[in-house]
Amino acid sequence: MQERTVALAEQIREALQTPDGSLARLAEEIPPQDLAEALSLLEDPAEQALALVQLDEAQASQVLDYLEPVVVEQIFEHIPTEKAARLLSELPADDAAQILEQLEDEKAEALLRQMAPPEARDVRELLEYPPNTAGRLMVRQYVRVRPEWTVEQTLDYLRQVGPDIETIYYLYAVDTRQRLVGICSLREVVLSDPSKRIEQIMETDLVVVHPETDQEEVASLLSKYDLLAVPVVDELGRMLGIVTIDDVVDILVSESTEDVLKLGGVEATEEPYLTQTPWDLVRKRVRWLILLFIAERLTGTVLRHYDEEIQQFSALAWFIPLLIGTGGNAGSQTTTTITRALALGEVRLNQVLKVVGREMVTGVLLGLMIGVIGVLNAFIWSGTLTTEQRIDLALTVGLAQMTIITMATTIGAMLPLLAKRLNIDPAVMSAPFITTLIDAAGLLLYFWIAKLIIFS
Repeated sequence: MQERTVALAEQIREALQTPDGSLARLAEEIPPQDLAEALSLLEDPAEQALALVQLDEAQASQVLDYLEPVVVEQIFEHIPTEKAARLLSELPADDAAQILEQLEDEKAEALLRQMAPPEARDVRELLEYPPNTAGRLMVRQYVRVRPEWTVEQTLDYLRQVGPDIETIYYLYAVDTRQRLVGICSLREVVLSDPSKRIEQIMETDLVVVHPETDQEEVASLLSKYDLLAVPVVDELGRMLGIVTIDDVVDILVSESTEDVLKLGGVEATEEPYLTQTPWDLVRKRVRWLILLFIAERLTGTVLRHYDEEIQQFSALAWFIPLLIGTGGNAGSQTTTTITRALALGEVRLNQVLKVVGREMVTGVLLGLMIGVIGVLNAFIWSGTLTTEQRIDLALTVGLAQMTIITMATTIGAMLPLLAKRLNIDPAVMSAPFITTLIDAAGLLLYFWIAKLIIFS
């Protein structure tokens, strides 16, 4: 598939060299999704803009719909405002709003002024809602029916309005005040007796969201109830729009990408990797690196504090990387697991004690297993010491291994839950963060156990 996209990108480049309509002819046979992916490979925004300008406007707007908003922003720098506004007018309002929110206010306002008034009005209304909410994502074109209509009347109505509606998975029954009173699927309508009324077949136990609902919660509801769309209502229950499954897929990809980056200690970004300059990459990583660098000084402080013990029994230093590395890995595993469970709704804040207890038991079992290996490893690799010293060192390493892993899993479970309680993204408690914390705490445990066994 990747080879096909690369080949298509080359065909587009060749067609751009001969502005005789060859690109438009080529595009007629290619789905807009594939064209958008191929255009993204061109990398040069001016070249991408030239390709879009040579396409039919309806087709160009479809391609635009599948491009990343940040890519569209760069392309619009090379397209006349009037042309860009016409392309935006062809898009669903939620997609146009997503693109415009990436632009500078002055540029976005100029495009809105050039757009067709009805489309511009819809986009402006969406932009009034906070980013990453249901209100910003919702589509205003949906099928509204009256509960007293018969199935036959409803089907006649669908034939009239269907071409203008983007999504007709569900029909939304509203009263005279536009309050949502029921939902029925298109399948139910088609298969029902034509004389039945909508109120006889509609579902009244409704799953709805409000315009301020966070997009992750919207995605979770759609996934939980296997819905293709979810209605957005105001505080009085009046229909405002719907959020469709295609937008939710984009949300899940975006949120997963953001969480993965945070777990790696990288600032989240919506820009494709190859569109970012080395300086952009530096800016998104340097803050975490500086923070972790400062935090890692704790490890050096602990080592300096126990410098005398290390000089007296230098073999202790042999196992420091092993111990703190294993502890950091155990903590990272737990943090990642709990963060993911929180994101999926598998763990709730009122289950803190249960979660921490489970991870503590898990840590003890893991610690015992790895601790036995640590005892054998330390005894074998300290062959230059006396038998008594080898036994003491092996016990120290094994006990330290067990306690460090238990501590790491327990803290690794607590930190994401604490972050959630403080309304901080749990993904911030990333693998680098927990690893740095366990490094210093693990060394303290190691030398404390060593003083009890070796220096007592």
